[in-house]
Amino acid sequence: MTGPGDLLPLYRDNDHTRVRFVGGPNDGKTVTWASGEPPHRIRLPVDPGLPTLADLADPLQPLAIALYCPRLDDLGQPSRDDDGTLVYKYVGQ
Repeated sequence: MTGPGDLLPLYRDNDHTRVRFVGGPNDGKTVTWASGEPPHRIRLPVDPGLPTLADLADPLQPLAIALYCPRLDDLGQPSRDDDGTLVYKYVGQ
């Protein structure tokens, strides 16, 4: 960072928050959260892919859900990328 303009992405004053997911089925995916205050956990459905003939013969299964929580830095604060995007880590299904 060389000047005050470089800090602007970290301090946006709007009702949207960019979130990037690390690990799990949504690894590398970035979404825009429609709130200025992101949640403590994000639950995302896991894409099961295209169905096969064997899938059609099996009974219906509940949709798998991936759980993500904020990745914390050394001081216990939510971690951000260089562009101000919050980073959420995969913690399980």
